[in-house]
Amino acid sequence: MRQQSSSGVSTEQDIQSLFAAQPIFDRNNNRVAVELLYRSDNGVTALELGDNLATTELIYNLCSSVSTQIEQYKAPVFINVCADFLASGSFLPLEADKVVIELVERIAPTAEFIAHVTAFKQRGFRFALDDFEFTADWEPLIALADIIKVDILQHSYAEVKQQIHRLRGYKLTWLAERVETPEQLEQCKALGFSLFQGYFLARPEVITGKKIPPTALKIAELINNLFQAEPDINKLSVQLADEPALVMGMLRIANSPLYRKTREVSSVKELTMRLGLDLARKWILMFSILNRCCPAAAGLVLTRAYTAQQLAVLWHADNAKQNQFFLTAILYGVDILFGVAPTEFVNQLNVSDEIKHAICQHRGEAAAAIEMIKNIEKAYSMKSSTGDIADEYFVIYNQQQHRIQDKFANFSR
Repeated sequence: MRQQSSSGVSTEQDIQSLFAAQPIFDRNNNRVAVELLYRSDNGVTALELGDNLATTELIYNLCSSVSTQIEQYKAPVFINVCADFLASGSFLPLEADKVVIELVERIAPTAEFIAHVTAFKQRGFRFALDDFEFTADWEPLIALADIIKVDILQHSYAEVKQQIHRLRGYKLTWLAERVETPEQLEQCKALGFSLFQGYFLARPEVITGKKIPPTALKIAELINNLFQAEPDINKLSVQLADEPALVMGMLRIANSPLYRKTREVSSVKELTMRLGLDLARKWILMFSILNRCCPAAAGLVLTRAYTAQQLAVLWHADNAKQNQFFLTAILYGVDILFGVAPTEFVNQLNVSDEIKHAICQHRGEAAAAIEMIKNIEKAYSMKSSTGDIADEYFVIYNQQQHRIQDKFANFSR
């Protein structure tokens, strides 16, 4: 009756360098912002990687990674960008009030580029001109800038004073960078600078943490939508737009003799209506996990989820509780699927307190169901005594394991 369950995979993820952060201070030595700088564990620089990719990776790490250090660096932040990055629209994940976009000195301020800056300004973004050289070709951007950063080691105090006076008609904040001595700090204050950055004040600090895999974030977004009381079907369609294999598999299932009615399904909306919300949730989640993970890991986690749901049925829980048990077991398995601790992953999701308590504090009925499932798996893997576990629980586990194998087979046809 009993059979060996699949084994898990490594659940640990190495601590990695996310970025470096150098604080920016006001005239009263209060930290008011921080500049984020690209860093990698393999020693590759932003110039070697390319400005566009470096900025993309930095923003991804800022928005998605798990770190005990990262909260203090979320807003406001200064981030260097190149012209291509600004033109691509990739900055959308960051809110306008949380960031200052630094325009690096390597940019050629063409009419097209100035138009992109203007569009971002209209959306509320702020801009800093980095390592400003006071050259004529940058003049059109001064009216769009909020902050001018000056490398005080590259310009004389007389030159800086002249430029601050010349541009006094613009509403600009002046930031002195590369401040390396207390004397330089006082001189910059006297010149009219109001923000300061440099080794004298604080050196860049490397921020480390765990990088959440993009595949895990996709699953998180899908779960957030799927398990809302009323999922946004249009949003779901967009989420699945770049998942052709998943959609085709779902359509095959919906058009199979098991679910087919008078006409074939041809869209995600029709698919959800045909299957019903509960079935659609589970099929989409199953296919999405299978597409992104090894079959053994996917099979183990999905077996747990369906077993947890059946335990809820056995314990006379209502439909809402059954779905809660199912989702709790899925989220509890993200360490097996993606190498991300469940407690870290669940904090990124808009799920019920009951689910968070089950995963983070091992409290509640869903947590009891997961503990029961783990004991069943332990009994299989150790070939040990079943103890106080009733045979009916093993029957349920085995049934769900076969059920998942059948579903995988349907998906692969």
